[in-house]
Amino acid sequence: MTLLGLAGAYFTLLAGGAGVALLIVRSSTRFNLIECACLAWLFGVGVISLLLWLGGIFASGIVLQALVALLCLGLGISGWRSTQRRKVSFSLPRPSNPLEWILSVALLLELLIIFVVCLKHTLGWDGLLNWELKAHYGFLNSGVLPQSYYSSAGRGFSHPGYPLAIPFTELWLYLWMGQPHQFWVKTMFPLFYIAGALLLALLITRLTGKRWVGLLIALFLPFVPFVIASPGGVVVGYVDIPLSVYYVTALGYLLCSLEGSLSYSFTIYVATLALIPWIKSEGAILWSVLAMIGLAVGLYQRRFRAALLSILPGLILIIGWRLYLRAMHAVTSSDFAQPTLQLLSVNLRRLGAIIGTAFDEMSETSHWSIFWLLVLVAIIYLLVARTLPRLLLAAGVLGPIILYLLTYVFSAWPSYTAHMRSSLPRLLLQVMPAAWLAIGLALSSPKTSGNART
Repeated sequence: MTLLGLAGAYFTLLAGGAGVALLIVRSSTRFNLIECACLAWLFGVGVISLLLWLGGIFASGIVLQALVALLCLGLGISGWRSTQRRKVSFSLPRPSNPLEWILSVALLLELLIIFVVCLKHTLGWDGLLNWELKAHYGFLNSGVLPQSYYSSAGRGFSHPGYPLAIPFTELWLYLWMGQPHQFWVKTMFPLFYIAGALLLALLITRLTGKRWVGLLIALFLPFVPFVIASPGGVVVGYVDIPLSVYYVTALGYLLCSLEGSLSYSFTIYVATLALIPWIKSEGAILWSVLAMIGLAVGLYQRRFRAALLSILPGLILIIGWRLYLRAMHAVTSSDFAQPTLQLLSVNLRRLGAIIGTAFDEMSETSHWSIFWLLVLVAIIYLLVARTLPRLLLAAGVLGPIILYLLTYVFSAWPSYTAHMRSSLPRLLLQVMPAAWLAIGLALSSPKTSGNART
């Protein structure tokens, strides 16, 4: 029964996510099946968690579960019918030469190995005490986090103010399985990695026209040590990898919309952009960077109104979550002081040590090998190329890193450098797939006609 419930949870989740994806691409005549599956997972996580959160205000228990399941199935049916009416055809891209076949088989084996490794590893500290703990409380309270959880100072260690995308997706699995089974909930996290790797390969292929480059970059992802063998990596149930996948997806589709290759690229950018601040608190910083890049694209394409409207869903979600936390009297985090001009002027002297600590971390080979050196070379190339897509991609990599470093000016820890050493590696992990996207574009000349179709 546990596995049957798990299958039901995944089916409804993917049905809702696929419905959103199919409704987005209904104006297109062709849709990649791998792309559809990856987007169905990303959008499904957003749909399930948002419906559980909003529906939990009015219902609980089996009523809440049935309502969310019916809405997800309704989304799936609506999306499928829209593609049938418009006769959208689905395609599965095949390798076109021996090199692509070798890289494709190697990538599939690598993804399978990572999935198995994730199942053999236990959830890490944050995976248990920040994310799974919320899912556990929600399961024991009929699918709804009680108000006492948010306001209890004794539970402040679990960050009640963190968004609920991941814990409520875990909660959805628990509700269907009928028990808080920590082993099977681990199946979520390699799915984020798999979706991210495949979407990264696809986006690089579309932006460069060279499928082998996309496959090669996706194959290299786990060769950065911090991705696998570290706190915060894919195997321990942390949220940094999922957040990085949403970020690179939104950034990649925004660049594809600038290239003008697919009509639905900008809409997928808008949908994934809206979900970024719902994954983790730092998502608000990533959202702000992408929102500014989107506005720049809107100005360039003379579609500023559409670009301005694109930031509204995420902005509404950020404000709505803040208001909800205030209504719940949620305990606030004590990691950072309230930003003020006076505090900024006093703490500006920290900048030298902040930059030095960041350099030490990015040059730590046991964490990153030579990854950030490759990123530096790629960023220099993108800046020298001086084409708008490559300049915006450079901004998409550098912007979050700069803003993350500036936040430590307001660190409330007794030692802000200790704060950096504790959290900066995970913050850098959130930008890593976007940096791989930059490396992929730097490896290839601009796309030309007649290249690989995706």
